[in-house]
Amino acid sequence: MAFSGLIGLKDDLDDRLRPIRAQLFPRQLLLELQDDSMKGQVLKDGGPEPVSIDLPLPPLTCRDGQPLEKEPLGDLIGDLLVRDGLLDAVVLASLPEGAAEWRVIDWPFEAIPDDPIEALRTIDPPLRFAVPLAEATIDLRPLPGSAARMLLAVASRKLVEDWIDVFNLAGVQLERLSPAPSCRLAALNTLLALAPEDELTLLIHPLPAGGRLLLLRRAEPVFDWPLPQEDDKLVAEVNRCVAFYRRRDPSVRRLRLLLSAPLSCQDSLQDALGVRAEILTPEPFGSLVLQGLATVEPAR
Repeated sequence: MAFSGLIGLKDDLDDRLRPIRAQLFPRQLLLELQDDSMKGQVLKDGGPEPVSIDLPLPPLTCRDGQPLEKEPLGDLIGDLLVRDGLLDAVVLASLPEGAAEWRVIDWPFEAIPDDPIEALRTIDPPLRFAVPLAEATIDLRPLPGSAARMLLAVASRKLVEDWIDVFNLAGVQLERLSPAPSCRLAALNTLLALAPEDELTLLIHPLPAGGRLLLLRRAEPVFDWPLPQEDDKLVAEVNRCVAFYRRRDPSVRRLRLLLSAPLSCQDSLQDALGVRAEILTPEPFGSLVLQGLATVEPAR
């Protein structure tokens, strides 16, 4: 009886100390959300632990970044955090790939306003987003090398609120929701900051159906385009996009090809572009998005 009483006292003490321990030694869970999968790893003492969450999602759980089944998603996330003892962790999550649109903007003022997001809503420039700025959640980040040039990403406010509902149902502390493109760029900043002036970087991110092509000059994105699923069409579309950009900017003299994951048409693509591909391995992070989540600063 005395032994069981000591066990009960220890459990009660652990329960009382858990909130204090969480405040003194906070753990962060980096969580990459996709329409068809979820991947996560813990960030502790400034470094990532091994990926502990990596699983597919049932079809039609999410579509185009929108959570369609909020309660099952919340239950799944909550169960995973209970399984891994992470209910006290702070969650930093990325929105799925199709949830946000982005543009590079230049401020027309001598100084950036104190509240640049509210200023953008007031100016309401014609950026041709699918959602009006008045109805959007805005993520605004300075680009390396220029205080006036910024990466603007927007997502439907309802979509963001739906994901907040998912995490509330999971019973976890959500600290941040970041657009996947912003995270990926944050992970690449150091790699691309010293690129030659005449180099055009091609980043291809394979997706379950096709992929995305992002063209960059140094760490600044200049062109974003969806890619088809068929190998021959993908190679032809990448070639077409590069030729289009080179007509706009004849200063490009060299290409650099980065892949966030291997491509089945990699050899054909290398032959067509005349450059060898570099497959990005962000270890010890599980993906570029998770690496970016760990480094990206909160949005302005």
